[in-house]
Amino acid sequence: MPQNRLASEKQLEYWKNCYHRWNVKTGATRSGKTYMDYFLIPKRLLDGKGKTGMNVMLGNTRETVRRNVIFPMQEIYGVKRVSNIHSDNSCDMFGEKVFVLGADNVGHVDKIRGMSIKYCYGDEVTTWSSEIFDMLKSRLDKPYSVFDGTCNPDYPGHWFKKFLDSEADIYQQHYTIFDNPFLPKEFIDNLCTEYKGTVYYDRYILGNWTLAEGLIFPMYEKILEPCEDSPALDYRLSIDYGTMNAFATLLWEKHGDIWHATRRYYYSGRDERETKTDEEYARELDDLIRDIMEKREKDVKEGKREFFAKMKTIIDPSAASFIALLKKRKWYSVIPADNSVLDGIRETATCMSLGLIKVSPDIKEWRKEAEGYVWDDSSGEDRPVKVNDHLMDATRYFCKTMRLANKRR
Repeated sequence: MPQNRLASEKQLEYWKNCYHRWNVKTGATRSGKTYMDYFLIPKRLLDGKGKTGMNVMLGNTRETVRRNVIFPMQEIYGVKRVSNIHSDNSCDMFGEKVFVLGADNVGHVDKIRGMSIKYCYGDEVTTWSSEIFDMLKSRLDKPYSVFDGTCNPDYPGHWFKKFLDSEADIYQQHYTIFDNPFLPKEFIDNLCTEYKGTVYYDRYILGNWTLAEGLIFPMYEKILEPCEDSPALDYRLSIDYGTMNAFATLLWEKHGDIWHATRRYYYSGRDERETKTDEEYARELDDLIRDIMEKREKDVKEGKREFFAKMKTIIDPSAASFIALLKKRKWYSVIPADNSVLDGIRETATCMSLGLIKVSPDIKEWRKEAEGYVWDDSSGEDRPVKVNDHLMDATRYFCKTMRLANKRR
């Protein structure tokens, strides 16, 4: 166990009370939930040494377990006591074999089917497939079987919240970000600013299980600003592709550390009652960026540029036919968008709160979508209402794929 000066009161409280079948820490991000586990896991493994049963670590993916748990433990104990993950998905820890597995997909159920598990550590439990968790409950079949787990809260109807509220033998501890005395005040203040006014403040700062409702981006008006009149450092396109649904494109210019959406192309086949072909859309994109690309070509000819830089174009990877077409054209370098919806929304909200992105007030369709972009309060889970959200998707693709929020932190 770490000495008191290295542990918060909340962490010490957990150490004293985590002797139930299920021991779970829920709450804010960066609140110190996982730190104590780097010392508890060795204790659990050594307590179970010589007893029958298997040891398992489950997380959203094997890589997230490696990043969140394995690497930090290697820094503390070294690779002799905590090895890298082997080809059979096992890791040697303190003389015990521990299987490290992903739990985000129902297809992974078979990986623990038939196991008899004496110890399981669970990372990011709310990101798991519920079927994996249901199977795990039946696999912890020893009288001494024990589970330690952590998670950030989600919506109140989440399957794991229902389990935590059940009559099972559970020790549960709740964390806010203010429970971690080792975080710099500036960092906490920055996080509070990033999430202020959104559902993520309740979840990732206060650690509450909160239903997402109302506007998804309540801060949208603050980012409606004209772009400064100076040469851009770089450009990007982000595209939400549609045929009957709207085809929505934003041109982004970088000025300093801020990306400005300054132009758009928007066409709704449904509204116009006439669809366009991929070739027609490609020509529209050519017109949108023609002045930029022709200047780049001219600069290369005049020796002002060493090489011609194609326009990096972020697009939904499902738009296969259009992607194939763009790759054949001389001006475009295609980047498949990261289409993680909820993570993308969260990171876009962070970019807006930090002022990392701005949108020209002249893009009227963007404002119209933002003021109607709301959480679906009838679904019982986090889900945006999928109506008139095409420029919102193009914005999300840009922020998530560019990892803007991560680069700032």
